[in-house]
Amino acid sequence: MKKNKIFLTGIFVVLLGISSFGQGGGIWNFDWNMGFPMGDTKDFIGQPSFRGFSIEGRGFVTQSIAIGGIGGYSVFYENLGFVTTVSEDGTKSIYGYKRRYLNTMPLMVTGHYYFSQGQIQPYIGVGVGTYYIESRDFMGIYYTQGKDWHFGFAPEVGVVMPFGSGNTGLNVNFKYNMAAKTKNNPSYSWLGINIGISYLF
Repeated sequence: MKKNKIFLTGIFVVLLGISSFGQGGGIWNFDWNMGFPMGDTKDFIGQPSFRGFSIEGRGFVTQSIAIGGIGGYSVFYENLGFVTTVSEDGTKSIYGYKRRYLNTMPLMVTGHYYFSQGQIQPYIGVGVGTYYIESRDFMGIYYTQGKDWHFGFAPEVGVVMPFGSGNTGLNVNFKYNMAAKTKNNPSYSWLGINIGISYLF
């Protein structure tokens, strides 16, 4: 419960800040997030995630540069079925139904550069901030758990395609999510493919 309050408070503060300086116009993005595990993350969960969303606000500080913030939530899951696990010393074995979860919540400050402001608006950008990540590795009714705040960054490339002359459009981007290793938990990384609606103001 405490982590949810921190997360929601952080989103509110970041997005309120965007509204205060984005008087020259900006963009709100409401995206469906798909994640494809990479590196050590793929060793833990190999299946992609299709259960994610994010809300992002960007305010233009120049004609081409926007500063903002993003918050989101994604769930990775893999069902490994019934397996037998042998202890490291080889003296014990456990048979059970194995499944794994990875819940991720990014909270980041973002910066983007737009190459044009026409009917097609390609951009590059990066987010810097933190990921709250909670992992669970189940064997039957028992599980091991890791949970921590990770420093992270997320470079991305994308495009906004406005619908006609209106204030809405389609947003598509590719993002590399990297959550650094902490004292008690490993690093995590995944490729995000995000599709959603942009509102231009």
